[in-house]
Amino acid sequence: MSEAIPSTRPALRHCVALLRLHLAAPSLAAAKQIHARALRAGVPTSHPLLAKHLLFHLAALRAPPLRYAVAVLSRLLPHGPLDPFPLNTVLRIAAGSPRPRVALELHRRRLALPDTHTYPPLLQACARLLALREGECLHAEAAKNGFVTLVFVQNSLVHLYGACGLFESAHKVFDEMPVRGRNLVSWNSMLNSFAANGRPNEVLTVFWEMLGVDFAPDGFTIVSVLTACAEFGALALGRRVHVYVEKVGLVENSHVSNALIDLYAKCGSVNDARRIFEEMGLGRTVVSWTSLIVGLAANGFGKEALELFSLMEREKLVPTEITMVGVLYACSHCGLVDDGFRYFDRMKEDYGISPRIEHLGCMVDLLGRAGRVEEAYDYIITMPLEPNAVVWRTLLGSCAMHKKLELGKVAWERLVELDPGHSGDYVLLSNLYAAVGMWADVHVLRKTMVKDRVRKNPWA
Repeated sequence: MSEAIPSTRPALRHCVALLRLHLAAPSLAAAKQIHARALRAGVPTSHPLLAKHLLFHLAALRAPPLRYAVAVLSRLLPHGPLDPFPLNTVLRIAAGSPRPRVALELHRRRLALPDTHTYPPLLQACARLLALREGECLHAEAAKNGFVTLVFVQNSLVHLYGACGLFESAHKVFDEMPVRGRNLVSWNSMLNSFAANGRPNEVLTVFWEMLGVDFAPDGFTIVSVLTACAEFGALALGRRVHVYVEKVGLVENSHVSNALIDLYAKCGSVNDARRIFEEMGLGRTVVSWTSLIVGLAANGFGKEALELFSLMEREKLVPTEITMVGVLYACSHCGLVDDGFRYFDRMKEDYGISPRIEHLGCMVDLLGRAGRVEEAYDYIITMPLEPNAVVWRTLLGSCAMHKKLELGKVAWERLVELDPGHSGDYVLLSNLYAAVGMWADVHVLRKTMVKDRVRKNPWA
């Protein structure tokens, strides 16, 4: 075989040149054709130069074929230790594929010595799998091999720990990075770690720190910050961020616009949410429609939310699970019980959306608000999913609204089991007792709250 290689060099150079040429518009068909041409010309399947460029071409595809990439890599294995490049390329393909665990399995075989580009795809795979233990082992391994101080390894660690819910560990890695050594991915990874774990105050703290070192945010940064503002209900701060967005030209970013719609809707500024939606024009996505539909429904504009959904359907857009939560919630606020059940059936039949607990909870709310509390209870005990505390809390709220004492007590008992000490439940039960004139029980319940140190949230 080694004697045949020199005669294939012109063919090899030609095929490598073709693979490079097609990188501007990579396609799987082109890669396979060039690969076949190389093999017909006598280039060995194990030739490292062909494998390197073929894998690089595959990695550039929108949906890289993992099985094909692994097959190309496997042809190199019988010929001694691998160069890290082809292995790292396949690790990157696997980490972004529907089968990220393949990356970890390949790494465990120790096919090549790790280098600077080995750990980021492995940590990405762990983040997607929420494989914290394996990620921690890789963290220790990267430290042992001297790669843990590289910025793209540290960024991957921040992302991993944030994805696994360990925002403190993510911040520890971030804090250990030199401020001038951080790049935009570093800041965005940290912001996203806090945002994904419900820490809006920390998001804003990191954002001000970022601006303090003159680091220019991008669209991903702004989305995290606007999400934090929405969580806080910090409308004034959100408006300041909006002004900044317009100043730096990020207003055309659809993700930013969607986050602005969500911010204004959650803060009750529905007209501003509508204005952003209208200004997006052809840039609207399903998320844009969904954000406004949910926002309208949540702010009591049920009729407008349903009209917008009808317009969305006329645009031939496919709703998401969250869209349908907004639609069902709008029906609940409008008292449209029959329409609610019709939309619920269409969700399954027309769009193939399997009901989640949020949809089932909306149906309970729909029946309860309409005064059909007994039907709401029957719906709960026959629903295909195990009812959670939110579902029982919804029923308790309906019982308080319509003075259904016995069913209210049933809902309260379930809530004590599922989510004891929730201040909102005490408020709802107190409202129920007050509605039926049981003032002595209201007094006892309030004393119990003081005794058990149950604090009433201002929004409860």
